[in-house]
Amino acid sequence: LLLNADQTPTWSGTLPQNPPSTSSANGMQGPFSQKLFLGGIPYELSEGRVTEQIFTRENKGHSDLLYELHNFGRCTVRWPKTEGAGSVRPGFCHVIYQDARSTVELLRRCTHQNQEYFWHVQIRRSSLVVGNKIKPNHVKMIQVVPWCITDNLCVIRYPNDDDSVLTKDWSRTIFLSALHGKMTAYSLALIMTDVFGAVSFVQINTDKFLYPTGTATVLFRDSHSYIRAVSTGSIYIKCDYFQKIHEIYPYLRENEECFSCSNSAIYFCRNNHCLRSYCKQCWIKKHGLRPLVDHQPITRKQKK
Repeated sequence: LLLNADQTPTWSGTLPQNPPSTSSANGMQGPFSQKLFLGGIPYELSEGRVTEQIFTRENKGHSDLLYELHNFGRCTVRWPKTEGAGSVRPGFCHVIYQDARSTVELLRRCTHQNQEYFWHVQIRRSSLVVGNKIKPNHVKMIQVVPWCITDNLCVIRYPNDDDSVLTKDWSRTIFLSALHGKMTAYSLALIMTDVFGAVSFVQINTDKFLYPTGTATVLFRDSHSYIRAVSTGSIYIKCDYFQKIHEIYPYLRENEECFSCSNSAIYFCRNNHCLRSYCKQCWIKKHGLRPLVDHQPITRKQKK
């Protein structure tokens, strides 16, 4: 276990990859979500031509990007929100196809390098007018990042384990947010096991397209590992794709019952001597009106 300057547990290394399974063409592992990420979109595709819309061949004045995407199926393009009318368009977006088979067709047209997909798009003359001169056609590479829906779950069985170990015990479950798009359930399970102790189950939370929302729940095999994770409150992950601190919270359910009474709990104390959920009245009885420095309450609103 390594600690950085502020005593945050640190994991450093190459991001663990899922064990290889039966591959399809172009090194693809499926099945894939109908939603995917595009990065490195060339600036030559102007804001006026690249818009958030559903595109069909009947549309007039289509953009180069939408036209190329439509070659694989009907889709919607979603750009991140920007501030102000004069903001520069980001060079990345999400694409949502109506059928996941369109994702596979797009990947078949990509080059595959070091487990990364790159889509070669021809920029046509009509998109490259600079002053009064028209630049010749040329090819740009756009990175395509698909999501394999089997990466949403990871179950780890240990010798002599029975099914009760995999029961969703909320008292051994933590919640993480702001996960990187490359983080799979398998990757997270191995990292958390290395740092805090044995993990039995990891679930990446997803939207209706089975695409990650950036949060996950982790079920530890025993209470000792759970306590280590909750007590530290965060983990610094440094790998080949990203470097960032992830906050760790106990998983707080809707209508969680207070440890001391039957009321609904709204606070959780992450101090080693507590690690319990309390309603407002019982929190005050246990901690007083002014809680100790290391007994600060966590609320469900803060966790979200």
